[in-house]
Amino acid sequence: MDIKKTSSILGQMKQFTAQQGKQKDKTQTIEMTQASLQTSRFAQFRLETQQESATSFEAQNGLSHLINQTDFDISQLQYNNKSILELSPEEATKLVSQDGYWGIDKTSQRLADFVLNGSGGDLNKLRAGREGILQGFKEAEKLWGGKLPDISYKTIDQALSNIDDKIKELGGAVVDTTA
Repeated sequence: MDIKKTSSILGQMKQFTAQQGKQKDKTQTIEMTQASLQTSRFAQFRLETQQESATSFEAQNGLSHLINQTDFDISQLQYNNKSILELSPEEATKLVSQDGYWGIDKTSQRLADFVLNGSGGDLNKLRAGREGILQGFKEAEKLWGGKLPDISYKTIDQALSNIDDKIKELGGAVVDTTA
């Protein structure tokens, strides 16, 4: 081989190596951008979850304060800035229907989500949240003066089932499965 051909081949190899280096840099940049995007999305999700949990904790504390008052007045409970005692039978029926805001599916999901979001995936917090729901339910029975309407038991059972599923998914076991 002559020097010109060798030099030409070496030049092509250098050019090829440089192109591969640029491609590798582009790939690394894309990978870093994707990782950064995933981190950003996770941080946003975490922030939203924390804000939602804080709002739920505030609501629960407000309700607990309301219930623990010795002169509790059910008319103080409101839906859309209207006392629940002022709801028409049609409005009340719609709210507790299958797709209603206070229906089994939506209410049990709100209860379960409150515990699931607040736990951050920690088994001990999940169990404590589950126990808190049961305690709140017992307090509701006392406030009601005994057995609650059937919809209440179906709702609590569904909420506990959702929480129990998460506990099992994380490798934990549920001790008490009764409402």
